[in-house]
Amino acid sequence: MPYYINPPPGNPLTRIIAAIIGVFLLAGAFIIGTAALLVIAGLAVIAGLALWLRVAWIKHQLRKGGVDFSNPAEPQPDTRDAIDAEYTVISVKDDPRD
Repeated sequence: MPYYINPPPGNPLTRIIAAIIGVFLLAGAFIIGTAALLVIAGLAVIAGLALWLRVAWIKHQLRKGGVDFSNPAEPQPDTRDAIDAEYTVISVKDDPRD
């Protein structure tokens, strides 16, 4: 025998009223849940748009600074600050690591 905290109503009119109240509560919960979902989805869309705009702004600033995004597979070597040279080892006796 199941144990109820509040037993179901015995009167048929009370059962009908309880069913109607239950239907209204379920409908209200559905509407509130839908509204909450729409609010969360709207906030996600706004956050995504803000992130997209931020990335677009950073790309714009980089393009203004001279970065070329047309061929990202091959990085352009920066030869302004590098010294490229060849050398030959003459002696290894003076090497302090030995």
